[in-house]
Amino acid sequence: MSYDVNLKVWDERRCQVGEGPVAIGSDNSEILWVDIMGKLVHKRNLKTGATSSYETAEHVGFVIPCADGSEILGTANGPVRKNSDGSITKLPTLVDADESIPKFPHRWNDAKVAPDGHLFLGNMPYEWAENVSACGLYRLDKGGTKLTKVLDGVWLSNGIAWSSDGKTMFYIDTLAKSIDTFDYANGEISNRKVRWRVTDDSQGLPDGMCIDSEDGIWVAFWSGSCLRRFDKDFNITDEIQMPVPMVTSAAFVGPNFEQMIITSAHDGVADAGADWGKTFICTPKVPGVAPTLFPN
Repeated sequence: MSYDVNLKVWDERRCQVGEGPVAIGSDNSEILWVDIMGKLVHKRNLKTGATSSYETAEHVGFVIPCADGSEILGTANGPVRKNSDGSITKLPTLVDADESIPKFPHRWNDAKVAPDGHLFLGNMPYEWAENVSACGLYRLDKGGTKLTKVLDGVWLSNGIAWSSDGKTMFYIDTLAKSIDTFDYANGEISNRKVRWRVTDDSQGLPDGMCIDSEDGIWVAFWSGSCLRRFDKDFNITDEIQMPVPMVTSAAFVGPNFEQMIITSAHDGVADAGADWGKTFICTPKVPGVAPTLFPN
């Protein structure tokens, strides 16, 4: 189950909470990801090693590339669209979707574009003491004009992916400690099923995910020091051991999506190891698939 994937540090910039890597460009070699609490969007070229970053006004839970070259940013009170000229366009927010906002501090956390172009994005509280199951999963329609809540009772909305036929959506609510599936059609989700659940705290908590060309999902495990691959029957087929405990997400990158970028966090821990929060690269046995861009 474990094998040599040539894992190594790919980017030395330490993120407090690195998240949401995604490949863009003609050869899928421009990699974007966020440092949520650092209020940063990072970029690095897979071939040249050229790097850049820009700062956001608020904590930023995700960066979603759009077909027109703009980016949708999951800023705490957003989302917003950062246009190619650097200007910011407001998008519908929780106030538009729910006619109110949670009475506790919260932010957006993770998002993915469905095969049919809708953007699914979830939120989470900053503190859970009295706010468990108080957040949700939302859908921004592919025209970018309407935000709708599609799921209630969420603790910490996280990884999202779709099967190759577009009929199954995979979803993680991290603090529910499970990986779930929904039937998916025309932007609607139904028939939720728990497909795998943490049975021992030493396994860590399921966080971000990506999917490969065989419909295997790769799940990062926070406090689990690893990524695990689940097949269509939710058996664990592969495990990549990481040199950092807080593994947050992963994405396939490069011309043929044969490499995987893995983000991590140091989360402000005082005695964090030197590599905590850095971004890693490896080469799994199975290649991945292209991400879906948000329509213009």
